[in-house]
Amino acid sequence: MHKKYSEQVKTFFQTYGIQRRQWVGLIAEWREEGSHKELRAKIEALMAQVEEYHVALNALLVQSESDLDRVDRLYRQMDACYKELVQLTKPVWRVWLESIIVAGFAAFVIRTCVFGIYHVPTGSAEPNILVGDRLWGNKMVYLVQKPVHGDLVIFNDPEFGYSQNTIKRLWQKYAGLPLFGLLPSGPDNWVKRVVGVPGDTIEGRMEGGRTVVYRNGEKLDESYVNPYPLLVLRKQTGFFAPSSFLGCVLPSFLHTRARQVSYTYDPLVPLDQQPYYHMLPQEILRHPISADPLLLPAFEPSYEHRTNRNVDVFGPFTVPAGKYWVQGDSRRNSRDSRYWMFLDEEHVLGRASIVLFSLDSEEPFWLFALLKDPVGFFAHVIRWSRFLKPLWGIPDLREHRLSEIPTEKLEE
Repeated sequence: MHKKYSEQVKTFFQTYGIQRRQWVGLIAEWREEGSHKELRAKIEALMAQVEEYHVALNALLVQSESDLDRVDRLYRQMDACYKELVQLTKPVWRVWLESIIVAGFAAFVIRTCVFGIYHVPTGSAEPNILVGDRLWGNKMVYLVQKPVHGDLVIFNDPEFGYSQNTIKRLWQKYAGLPLFGLLPSGPDNWVKRVVGVPGDTIEGRMEGGRTVVYRNGEKLDESYVNPYPLLVLRKQTGFFAPSSFLGCVLPSFLHTRARQVSYTYDPLVPLDQQPYYHMLPQEILRHPISADPLLLPAFEPSYEHRTNRNVDVFGPFTVPAGKYWVQGDSRRNSRDSRYWMFLDEEHVLGRASIVLFSLDSEEPFWLFALLKDPVGFFAHVIRWSRFLKPLWGIPDLREHRLSEIPTEKLEE
């Protein structure tokens, strides 16, 4: 033990000697500049303390019967002074780098295991969740329990094609944002409602021209399903045309894009007073022959474009272990289990719990919406009424179901 401490002290002071020369040079620079007066004094005091401990330790270790407890205590005190010196003399860039790394790791752990904040890119869960909602996703809840009927689960697009490159695939999975053409974007986050859990038998039918779902032989009265028609619009996002000079050098999320969307529309309310989205007459898509607004009535079937398959007629299927049957609340505007079958529980990120805030905009970042319309941003883009809106519980929208969809208001 005596020999071990002697070797430790010798190695320590060799390392300290190398660092000491750098610290002395740094102090000389500061003294010449007339800066860091208090820090200089503290560093010099710590260096003197380390050297006093070193002298004391050498004096103890030359004795044949050393007090090992005292040697250990002095060594720890000397080491603590040395570590403090290292912290005090770190370059500013290194302090920032370490802070960024620590913060990034903490954010990764929290985002992976505790909660996530998700931007809703589509209207598949309307009118309960709207395009532009920023959701608080509770990730811890599914560490202690499994998803149950009615849960709004958040998951990555199960049809997304990840890169074969390991680095790019990890970036897509854990970061997701495109990085100046070097690293690709990741999958969208989707929100669907759990209709079937492992062991359930699920079947979709058409009854009286309306879509219905059966679970374990019982017809579901799905009070949360969107009862409103969808109005088809064309929305534009981005700033720069892809063919322009700036469009060629800037990342793709800044490119202008015209996107066809389908938004929940209340036919009993004028267009300029719609409760869910701000809509403009020039955005409405119309039938090429009749010029009527394109409307998608609720409870009518949806079809797979390639095969013309009625996706609302399916099953009966028994949901396998580790899988879930999920469907969007806005059935006419949702790509869900009806298209790609069961959702693997490994894809589930968490449960949608709260709408933190909401913007009536297709832009991926709130700053873009602010820059494009600074006045309208506060007047109608921010949905003030949806701030901190809870999402637990099952909404009942049955009173809003309409047997006929008037379109006269759109013609005014």
